[in-house]
Amino acid sequence: QAEARAALGLINRAQQGYRYEKGTFATLSELALEAATISLKFYNISEVGPPNAFGAAYELDALTPFNNDIKNYAGAAGQTAAGAYTGIVCEDETPLEDNVSTSNSAGVLDCVNGNRIN
Repeated sequence: QAEARAALGLINRAQQGYRYEKGTFATLSELALEAATISLKFYNISEVGPPNAFGAAYELDALTPFNNDIKNYAGAAGQTAAGAYTGIVCEDETPLEDNVSTSNSAGVLDCVNGNRIN
């Protein structure tokens, strides 16, 4: 689970830098540094919808051998209308749940069906 938390934190920071430089958030493949080629042993990462000027979201789902042993995660980076950068990491309540996600209302981020851990 530390792998998922560290990966989402890295991606959120890279997203904020990309947004500052380019005016929009990035797909995972567009991110610079190691965030674009992040290698995960226990999770599969996927983007949730296309990124835009208000944010980008992603989910980390435990791979099959571990899906009943470790929690799934979701993360997002955003920017509010006031210009504040935001980031969030959320985790499922138990390893048996597969429904954690994030919401983004004009850059204001929240967890859906999970717990905020940052």
